[in-house]
Amino acid sequence: MALYKTEAIVLRTRNLGEADRIVTLYTRDRGKIEGVARGSRRAKSRLTGATQLFTYGRYLMFSGRSLDTVSQAEIVESFAGLREDLTKMAYASYIAELLDVTVELGEPSEDLFELVHGALAAVDRGLPPDLVARWFELRLMDLLGYRPQLEACVSCRTGVEEGHFSAGEGGLLCPGCRVKDPTALPVGRSAVQWMKRLLVTDASRLGVMRPSERDSRVLETVGRAYIDFRLPRPLKSVGFLASINELA
Repeated sequence: MALYKTEAIVLRTRNLGEADRIVTLYTRDRGKIEGVARGSRRAKSRLTGATQLFTYGRYLMFSGRSLDTVSQAEIVESFAGLREDLTKMAYASYIAELLDVTVELGEPSEDLFELVHGALAAVDRGLPPDLVARWFELRLMDLLGYRPQLEACVSCRTGVEEGHFSAGEGGLLCPGCRVKDPTALPVGRSAVQWMKRLLVTDASRLGVMRPSERDSRVLETVGRAYIDFRLPRPLKSVGFLASINELA
């Protein structure tokens, strides 16, 4: 077995046997990988902290035929606040699951690593988690090659500043092309401008952005429709997130 070191963020964990856990990691240099952390569910294990959900760490791994093995681990950022606050946990779970579902094993992207790290760090710092989620959705789609067309009608290429957003067509439809997608969602000019800004904004700037309540609802509806159209399966975290928001 080959030994390698990598930086990674824990996207998902699941129990294996009585004391082990399988961790899904998104690494800086290898993309998504899965590994067994033996004994990590024991309280005194040196792997316990570094294999908790959302943890950013440095890992020493042995490559295996089907699953790699976590040999050693060092915590860089624990992001404990994401596991201690229900609202933060709900949004962090959504962000982690969304990345997990949309990328395949072994397809590295340092940009995606920085994106998910930036999103989790922003939620942990207390930035508006709904806005962080919208930013993450748009930036993720962009990095995966699905940047929405917001400058012109996706059908006739006429310049538009508002209209109807088609998840299937991948962007705005002008009034004349609206019939091409009866399910397209109405999007006003201000919401379109917010989507454009989110696509080019760094996570550190999200704290000073203040979309109206109406625009926030539009951004969520459009973002979810655009994401759902491209997902292979529904996200489990969406229900958890919805239940937490109902209690807020």
